[in-house]
Amino acid sequence: MHNDSTALDRKVLAHEQILQVLIAHMAETEPRFLDRLKAIFTSHQILGAREQDYYDTAQYAEQFIRTVEKIQELKATR
Repeated sequence: MHNDSTALDRKVLAHEQILQVLIAHMAETEPRFLDRLKAIFTSHQILGAREQDYYDTAQYAEQFIRTVEKIQELKATR
């Protein structure tokens, strides 16, 4: 069962990377696209967020958006 879990983790991470690059590309052609995503998915107060191992889906979304921004910054410096 451990192998199924590991395979699923890798698959989810691959999809996450593809989406991040796709969104970064979309943000290049439509600059306000990322701003709209940030308005929806960032800066939300989460109940339980101060607990040690607690990570809400909104926090994952915010981390995802920050990674897209980093991708854009890397492209801009090249």
